[in-house]
Amino acid sequence: MPKLQTLIALDAADRVATIEAMGRIAWAQWLVRAVPPRHWRSHFGTGAPSDPAKHPRGTDIATVRRIRLAVSRALRNMPGSPQCLPQALAARRMLERRGIPSQLYIGTMRDDAGVPRFHAWLKVDDEWVTGICDESRYTLFTNKGPQQA
Repeated sequence: MPKLQTLIALDAADRVATIEAMGRIAWAQWLVRAVPPRHWRSHFGTGAPSDPAKHPRGTDIATVRRIRLAVSRALRNMPGSPQCLPQALAARRMLERRGIPSQLYIGTMRDDAGVPRFHAWLKVDDEWVTGICDESRYTLFTNKGPQQA
């Protein structure tokens, strides 16, 4: 019951964003399992940050941060532990719905044992939304193929 009380105690915008994040993460988890990765290639970032001058409404950083917190809150209250890609896809849809452009990055690196590790993260300009990491350690997958971050 304490988690429900915490949800109820949030202001209306945070409560709605958290519930939306839970639904979108569940949807994205299904999508990741059901749709082959080759169909996502057109959604990968180019490695270059978006240009704020191209966005007439500008970027509402408070909304970006609210979505980041809603995704984080949703993750703490969902069964299982959704991986980075569903988190990034869910947050991206939430931002799109609010007219805020974002950049989805998917990259790979080799760990100390030489095993490839994959990671997805989402940014709005220089603001992290999901998947905070050391970007310089990853080779990015883009719609033009792999490239160094």
